[in-house]
Amino acid sequence: MADSLSLLDMALQLGERELGALAAGDVETAESASRERAELVEMAWSRRDPSALNDLRDKLQRLQCLQGRLTEEARRLHENIRSQLQQSRRESQRLSGYRQATRTTPRLITLGRGQV
Repeated sequence: MADSLSLLDMALQLGERELGALAAGDVETAESASRERAELVEMAWSRRDPSALNDLRDKLQRLQCLQGRLTEEARRLHENIRSQLQQSRRESQRLSGYRQATRTTPRLITLGRGQV
């Protein structure tokens, strides 16, 4: 069974992979890594050794810094997706306007008494 320090090391490595997945736009991989990272941190906390509190604190501070970077990357990705959706809506409205403008309406032809 791994000790708390090695579990936090694994969580840090997983967090770096999560950061890479977010940067690449791979949200599913990032979500999976995030869940696994949270489990590792929980396990590390439950197995903490009172004699290694300084080392634990250092690793937790590194995790905190990494979490800040993850949050920034997630916000950047969110903003990028929001911008793309807005652009897609504008393009859809523009194309809809072209379709409305080019739609031909059938003319009614009168042949004497009735209309066809």
